[in-house]
Amino acid sequence: LQRLLHRYGYLNPPKRRNAADPIPAVGRIFPRYRSDDYGMTDPNTLYHNALKAFQKRYSLPVTGRLDSPTMELLAAPRCGNPDIDPGDGVIQSERRPSRVKRYLIGDPKMRWSKKKLTWQIQSYPTHHLNRSQTHAVFQHAFNKWSSVADLDFVEEKNYYKDSDIIIKFGSRRHGDSIAFDGPGGVLAHAFYPMPEPVYSLAGDAHFDDEEKWWDGPHKEYRDLLSVATHELGHSMGLGHSSVHTSVMFPYYLSKWKRVELDQDDINGMQKIYGAPRPGKILPEIPDLPDIPSIPETTTVEPDTTKQIDYCNTSVDAIIEVRGLELYIFKGEYQWRVTWSKTVSNWISYQLRDGPTKIAYYWNVLPPDVDFIDAAVERPDSLIYIFRGNKFWLLADNKQLAGGCPRSGLPLTKLGLPEGLKKVDAVFKWDINQAFYIFAGDRYWLLDVKAHPPFGRVAPSPDYPRRIKETWRGIPTPVTTAYTTLNGETLFFDGSQYYVFDNTAMQARKGYPKPAKLGIIGCQDT
Repeated sequence: LQRLLHRYGYLNPPKRRNAADPIPAVGRIFPRYRSDDYGMTDPNTLYHNALKAFQKRYSLPVTGRLDSPTMELLAAPRCGNPDIDPGDGVIQSERRPSRVKRYLIGDPKMRWSKKKLTWQIQSYPTHHLNRSQTHAVFQHAFNKWSSVADLDFVEEKNYYKDSDIIIKFGSRRHGDSIAFDGPGGVLAHAFYPMPEPVYSLAGDAHFDDEEKWWDGPHKEYRDLLSVATHELGHSMGLGHSSVHTSVMFPYYLSKWKRVELDQDDINGMQKIYGAPRPGKILPEIPDLPDIPSIPETTTVEPDTTKQIDYCNTSVDAIIEVRGLELYIFKGEYQWRVTWSKTVSNWISYQLRDGPTKIAYYWNVLPPDVDFIDAAVERPDSLIYIFRGNKFWLLADNKQLAGGCPRSGLPLTKLGLPEGLKKVDAVFKWDINQAFYIFAGDRYWLLDVKAHPPFGRVAPSPDYPRRIKETWRGIPTPVTTAYTTLNGETLFFDGSQYYVFDNTAMQARKGYPKPAKLGIIGCQDT
């Protein structure tokens, strides 16, 4: 039950407290998570209040107990997106005892910046519905939203072209790091829109292929049109509604009645995108005969025989770029991983492309840069690339910055010692937002604002320092280091990795583990 309340936004994880720079005081212990980080000291009170919030939202008797009506609703099939997204820009408008309108309009990143959107189906249900039926259902769902808002949806029929909204059917671990749970429970989930990046999961909708999908109400099947219309509402930026007649109500309660757009849904969509243009003509929905089933092998996928399993290889360097993508380097190749936000605190990852040769993508570098030792992005969006005893400062993958020559600059330009042959890792630590360079058994603090435009390491006698004296339990030399999206510090040692406890200032117990990159999207860690 607590897992469900957390998953759907009624129980939140504690917020990490701010901490001072621990480096001057080696081994300093910082405040750990405490129960009053939740705003209360009694976990039972927290649990009961979460139940009350759930009951109040869905007009159930507000008892704070797991009574029969509450249990029945919690057990019902539903959308996998949470109901409550603290801090995600949701605006809750005009509240009444029986109606709550929720529109995702507060954050400009959570809406499309254009009015004409493309969509495509990249994989299909493997049972009951054929491709033509599936296309007709989604065209119908898009038409429902287009008929009430100033939005146009155009199907992209070329599989290899990118689309704004990509629809997929999959089961269990289906490639986005948010697994489905089999028949019943979660039916589908979708990703809120963002204008950038075009290669992210923003706007995409995924459906559990283990559900029995059908075009229409049925006692043994799920009505795909009702669920698709709901998920595409998320793809446009709508959150969940507590209005039981709304298509954005998260629970699938009726097997006998198709859900239609409620005035609450229409108001929300028009609040974001405006009313439809007068005389608007919608795409035709084909009138198809019933076809009971299709062959099992229906999923269309591009040829992946040349792709390397990036979940089972060590890495040389990892860099987060523009807060939108990860670049993973191994030898002369790179992989690009994108992520998107479903709702607050939910991050989903997807391998976008790779392997791609470094020389092809980062063609601003000289051709003899056949691998990368370390890389990191600065707050001003400039990028450090380290290879051997040189470094480069880049504006992006196509242009250098700060007058950096294409041949690169010596490490001594950063104040690193003569004779240093290479940098092992460079990363930004989440605790103090400072940058650190690791080489051999020593590390330096890198001040990216000093001696502009290239930056400078902190001078002696403060640095360098011994890695083992501060970053306890981390072997030397490291292969690379990376700070995850949730602030965890990871150190890689060849085919293994360590998670560093930023509070206890030592490697966590139970590590090292195989470096299968589960921390950035692979499912089996």
